[in-house]
Amino acid sequence: MTTTAEATRHPAVAAASVPRWTSALDLAVAVGLAVWGLVEVVLSPDLAPVPGTLFVLVATLPLALRRRFPGWVTAVVAAALVVHAATAEAAATFTPFPSLLLAAFTVAVHVRSLPAALGLGALPVAAMGVAGQLGYFGVEAARPRALVLLFFFVAGAWTGGRVVHHRALAALRAEEGSAAAADRAVAQERARIARELHDVVAHAVSVVVLQTGAAEQFVGRDPDRARGHIGTARRTATEAMAEMRHLLDVLREGEAVYLPQPGIERLPDLVDEARGAGLDVTLAVDVAEPVPDGPSLAVYRIVQESLTNVLRHAPGARTTVAVGRAGGELTVAVRDHGRRTQPGDTPRAPSGLSSGGYGIPGMRERVRVYGGSLAVGPEPDGGWLVRAVLPVGSS
Repeated sequence: MTTTAEATRHPAVAAASVPRWTSALDLAVAVGLAVWGLVEVVLSPDLAPVPGTLFVLVATLPLALRRRFPGWVTAVVAAALVVHAATAEAAATFTPFPSLLLAAFTVAVHVRSLPAALGLGALPVAAMGVAGQLGYFGVEAARPRALVLLFFFVAGAWTGGRVVHHRALAALRAEEGSAAAADRAVAQERARIARELHDVVAHAVSVVVLQTGAAEQFVGRDPDRARGHIGTARRTATEAMAEMRHLLDVLREGEAVYLPQPGIERLPDLVDEARGAGLDVTLAVDVAEPVPDGPSLAVYRIVQESLTNVLRHAPGARTTVAVGRAGGELTVAVRDHGRRTQPGDTPRAPSGLSSGGYGIPGMRERVRVYGGSLAVGPEPDGGWLVRAVLPVGSS
């Protein structure tokens, strides 16, 4: 059988409020109250030793389990008082009242449901009322005064316990919120690193595959041209390795060596690399004012991913890259004018070089971070357009 208290205890509060050391403390309190009650039984000439001893033990020792079974303990202590009042011929003893106060405090702390906590907290008051009607508090004239005083004691203990309950819940919720925020931050950082790695690796692998394929074509009839393609592939791979090391340093403990992130100023190098891979690219940059590092990196990665896609899907297509700033907006547009495969063109990258799901979705995420917009799709006259607008603030 499960009491209302056990059914409605908040798991987090229950776990937080019963550390190991408190079990020993509760046992010590229960034993201390039992010893106190037994001394009272021995010193009272009006109390029968056996019934008095049983009453003291039943009213005190269950308190050792008060945090684990608050409902049961409260019910047992309240019932012990009623039974003792109905069967004992002596006047009231002090023994049950600390137990009742502690039980009321405990249910207020450990019972989540307010109605259940109120109901269980009312048990000590009801038990004292019944005991009073049975003559436990001596002469009839003193009973109302004693009951009112005891009621305020119990109400104070219950109210104090409820304050502790709400503070514990607030602390746990704050801790859970901090943990959830930390988990979200970790997930966002992982996604960011995954996007960066995708952009770096996908572009580098595409260029390396194209360059080595071209080198294979020319190795027999034009060794110098073949060596040029191999050199471009080597430089691309070396740069990609440096960027990957920079990104992975973030995941290591200790101080990482942070290298400058690429931005708009590195676009000419990126375009030269694409030209070396056989792409016909023109670049136009009209940015007279400084651009923040974040949007500048986003523009670089968008151009990098777009050129990688052209190399994969439309090698040989004439491509234009335009970057401009007007007022508070930074615009980047990458447009290829349709695939034009001609004899002797650099071979197309193998279809196995898929984006891995971070290509266009990754670009959209970059743009979303800065509150911008992204349009990706085919052009009416053929070809493909990637256009992003990023707010950067007015000068």
